This record gives sequence, C-alpha cells and structure tokens, in this order.
Amino acid sequence: MELERSMDVSRRQSKEHMCRITDLQEELRHREHHISDLDKEVQHLRENISALTKELEFKGKEILRIRSESNQQMRLEEMEEKYLMRESKPEDIQMITELKAMLTERDQVIKKLIEDNKFYQLELVNRETNFNKVFNTSPAVGVINPLAKQKKKNDKSPTNRFVSVPNLSALESSGVGNGHPNRLDPIPNSPVHDIEFSSSKPLPQPVPPKEPKTFLSPPQSEAFPVASSDPQRQEWFARYFTF
Repeated sequence: MELERSMDVSRRQSKEHMCRITDLQEELRHREHHISDLDKEVQHLRENISALTKELEFKGKEILRIRSESNQQMRLEEMEEKYLMRESKPEDIQMITELKAMLTERDQVIKKLIEDNKFYQLELVNRETNFNKVFNTSPAVGVINPLAKQKKKNDKSPTNRFVSVPNLSALESSGVGNGHPNRLDPIPNSPVHDIEFSSSKPLPQPVPPKEPKTFLSPPQSEAFPVASSDPQRQEWFARYFTF
C-alpha cells in the first residue's frame, strides 16, 4: 500500500514537473518572441535616432550658416555705416570746393550773358525806335545829287554827294493852292517829280541818258546856279539840295 502511494505521488509529481516544464518552455518561447520584438524595436529606434542625429546635425549646420550670414550682414552694415560716416579726405574736400567754385562762376557767367542779352535786345529796340523817329519807318528812294556842294579849297579828292528825295506831299501842302505853278522844275527823265506820281505804285525804270554826264563831281571853281527871286522857290530849292 505504501509503495503504491509513493508511486502515485511520484507520478503526480512527474506530471506536475512535466506541466511545469511545458509552461516554462512556453513562457521561454513567449519571452524569446518578445525579446525578438524588442530587438526589432530597438533596431528601429536606433535607425530613428540615427536619422534624427543626422537631421540635428543638418539643422545645426543650417543654424550656424544663418548665424554666420547674420553676423556678416551686421558687420557689413556696420562697415557701410562707418564708410558713410567717415571723415572726408583733404583732396576730396579740395575737389568739392573747386567744383563749387566752378559752378558759382558758371552761374555768374550765365547770369551775365542773360543780362547782356536783355541789354542788347533793349538797346536794339531803342535804336530801332530812335532810328524810326529820326528817319521815318517808310522807305525813301535815294538819288544822286547832280549839283554837288562846292568843295573847300584845301580838299584834294572830291567826293560825290547823295541826297534823299523830299516828301512831295509835304512840299505840295506847303505851296499856295492845289495847282502846280510853284513846284520846282522836274529833272529830265526823272519819275520822282512826275505830277501823276503815286507812292503806292513802283517807280518805273529810269531812262539812261544818251550822252554821259560829268557833273557828278564838279570842279571846285564851279558855283551854285543862280536862284530865282521867288522866296517860295528858294525855300524849296534849299530843302531839296541840302541834307
């Protein structure tokens, strides 16, 4: 009886041991599988850590580059500010002074030229006005005076004298009545002394004389023609043959 009991106990213990061994083996397999999973996870984490390390290194290099560029930009701005605020060189100051003097001189020259231009324009207008007051704005036809004034005895080279044609309307208005008995005798072949002369019509071409005349430069011994006893005729004669 005791032997059977001991055998039953041993069999139960062996079964328990076998079950324990099976459980331990199963637990071992489970733990090995878990260890394998953990190894895979560790490997993945290592890969992630390596990638993050590389990214951190790249970010660090980028930050260093940006910081270096920022420092260089700040230094560049400081250098530009120092360059702009630098003291002027003596040669630069001298050149600036010379250029300012040249500009001032040029402005003075331009101002003087403008004033001279205004002065000459006013002078031209003034002279033209005075000329018109003295000589009249309407054109007058000039003819050669056939009876030149007697030269002085000391003059060696006689010169021709020229006179302008008198205003016929003024002479006519100064005469007596509207007739023509007090008019001067006209010069032969001269359209100026024509009774029908009109200032609005052009003068006809003068007829050349048949024989050359030499009374343009009369000798010094030649005297003036004898004037008429009529005082009105003498006045017209003096107006016509004097400047």
